[in-house]
Amino acid sequence: MLGLHARHRLHQWLLLAGALFVLALMAFPLYAVVLTSLQPEEIIRSRQVAFIPRSLFFDHYVEIFAPDHIVPIPRAVTNSLSVAFGAALLTVLLATPATYALTRLPLPGRRLVLTGMVSIYLLPTILFVLPIYIFAVQARLVDQQLTLIVLYVAFSLPLTIWALKGFLEAVPIEIEEAARLDGCNQAQLFFSIVLPLMRPGLLAALLMVFIMAWVEFLTPLLFTNRTTILTVSLGLYRSTRDIQIGQLAAAAVVTALPVVLLMALFE
Repeated sequence: MLGLHARHRLHQWLLLAGALFVLALMAFPLYAVVLTSLQPEEIIRSRQVAFIPRSLFFDHYVEIFAPDHIVPIPRAVTNSLSVAFGAALLTVLLATPATYALTRLPLPGRRLVLTGMVSIYLLPTILFVLPIYIFAVQARLVDQQLTLIVLYVAFSLPLTIWALKGFLEAVPIEIEEAARLDGCNQAQLFFSIVLPLMRPGLLAALLMVFIMAWVEFLTPLLFTNRTTILTVSLGLYRSTRDIQIGQLAAAAVVTALPVVLLMALFE
């Protein structure tokens, strides 16, 4: 029979093997997209694609960033970054005081408000998007970055409040009580005590909302026309006759790159 130390090491190796297997399953689609973006179109459409290529082909990236390309990837990246960052910043700015008020202050009906915000996500997004779209068309608010930012804030604000609520509840209430005994008013308590302690949660919420806005497809598909958004632009590589697979893969890598960089930075 195996000893306790041997069983412990076996358990660790099994956990490691399982984690590597899950990692391989999750990383393979991304690796396949990157590999496709670095291969010529004729090889992509043939049976000669190898999992370890002998040479790398960067022409697809050059083509999608060409000034005269039919799909304006540089402008789409700029628009998507401004909309995603704007939505993330505004959401966190609104959610932070709202979270503190709903968590710490004795407001009447705060549990009902929190429950109501969560229940919104039980309904399909299309139920909210279509009436808003009709109103936006009538008010001539379609095809504007500010409209997208406001919509992203409205959709992500309840989830952000609930996420920040968990971080705020981890801050001991005794710290705030001690600050009040030392003479801090409510504003000083919030800005000097609570916000610095919630910094990891604020950064996590900022990243979460940015990713939600960055990968959103349905909202910019309905609310934009001339304002090019990156997720919608990916569909422009498909024509009535063919699909530019290599360019589409290169554009998909460009779409995923900011999220990967931000995840690595915030890690």
